[in-house]
Amino acid sequence: MTNCFICNKEELLPFICIYCRQSFCYEHRLPENHNCPAIGINVISMKRSKNGSFASNNTRLSLFRTSRTEILHLTIAVLIIFLIYTFGYFQGGANVLLGLLSIIILAFTLHELAHKFTAQHYGLWSEFRLDPLGTILSLLTVFLPIRIIAPGTVLILGYGATNESMGKIALSGSLANIIQTLVFIFLSQSVPRYFPFFRFAVVLNANLAVFNLIPISILDGHKVFAWSKKNWALAFTITMILWIIFGS
Repeated sequence: MTNCFICNKEELLPFICIYCRQSFCYEHRLPENHNCPAIGINVISMKRSKNGSFASNNTRLSLFRTSRTEILHLTIAVLIIFLIYTFGYFQGGANVLLGLLSIIILAFTLHELAHKFTAQHYGLWSEFRLDPLGTILSLLTVFLPIRIIAPGTVLILGYGATNESMGKIALSGSLANIIQTLVFIFLSQSVPRYFPFFRFAVVLNANLAVFNLIPISILDGHKVFAWSKKNWALAFTITMILWIIFGS
């Protein structure tokens, strides 16, 4: 048995951080959950900005900054989701698969980029990374009626992060999906020729928004709930209404 480096909880199969190489439980496995010191941020250059968050002259914290590793992980994640959602559509032809892939890229990538750019707005380091356990769980749902879409997450690290900033960062992903849901609802009514594709987009975005707002520790909803129960309740209620009417 190995103890979690943060909470000392005993773990039979601990998670090993790829950056600091310490052992953690499931709750503290992500770098932002154990304040990982080895992510590569130059803390000497960190300085407090006017809005109370910490910014840096380090270019790694610049807005819209990415890396080849992040692009690779995002690409693999999109392909995993594509496999999960299109497993029964392979006989539909190349045009059908291309249309579904485009929708998946928008739904998933904009969700993760919303997290990333909101975090960078607060002067925090942020990049998407695949999660091995989440990838396995997601792939196992290919044959199930319920889909779990959790192949990875946006890792966030920096000094000065608060419950408010982390809550807003967490909420931004679901907001991106809510906006897309509304857009595709409008398009499905306005352009009936492509109704099947737009319907698929509505269902996918509604599912992603609802799933991620569930207030459990491994999902975005937990951080939103910890920041503001009122804002969480408003976002979750709107999302549930959209999901019940259009996405289920």
